[in-house]
Amino acid sequence: MELKRITKKIKRSLNFSRPLVLVYSHPRSGTHLLEAFLAENFYRGKDLKIEKITWGHWSNRKINSEGNKYGRLFGNHNFPNKNQNNLPKIYIYRDGRAVAYSIWKTENFLHKNLKDVSFDDFLNKKIDWYGSPANKSEENRTIFEHWAEHFSSWKIFAQRENILLIKYEDLIERPGEQYIKIQKQFFRHKKIKKNQEIRIIKEPIGLLPNKAVINSWNGKISKKNLDYFGEILNRYTIDEYE
Repeated sequence: MELKRITKKIKRSLNFSRPLVLVYSHPRSGTHLLEAFLAENFYRGKDLKIEKITWGHWSNRKINSEGNKYGRLFGNHNFPNKNQNNLPKIYIYRDGRAVAYSIWKTENFLHKNLKDVSFDDFLNKKIDWYGSPANKSEENRTIFEHWAEHFSSWKIFAQRENILLIKYEDLIERPGEQYIKIQKQFFRHKKIKKNQEIRIIKEPIGLLPNKAVINSWNGKISKKNLDYFGEILNRYTIDEYE
């Protein structure tokens, strides 16, 4: 019994010393969904809450006083050049059309003067932020260009760093497979859960959460802008969403 108690104590000590696996993403890519999935399946019982969050476009910032139950698992929305370390990371990525649609319909993710802009017009405008809507910038990219550059740069970064890429659509449709990927890369010290033990996140999660519907953009983009999206995929050599 004494040996068993000592072994448990050592395991707890080892777990405590491990850095948290943080979530990185382009804004509106399923960040909060993955945070919740990580917390419920790998950090259950651990206090991960952040009490207050300031969020939104730099011209239209808001404070969420309820905080985020899983906020300590958030890395950032920056490009990888600002994340040059070997700490464990998961980058979640999502179809750029869905990302753009989610940003457009989130009330304070656009400049306060663009509240009446149509979705198709938004897709052709140059955004005034870089990495996150909180970061004022004159980088002069459309939202599709920004998304493609963000995703592509993280994909390259993941080839040499301690990073796992998770596709948002796969987390929705095949959560068990994503659990195994995460467990094998970052949590080999933990016992693998059986399928029925894996906690699937079904309720809306995050700041002004959407319904976690894949292809939410479908039917809302003109053919001209769909062709433009195809051009962006070719320019950045992205084949996941062709």
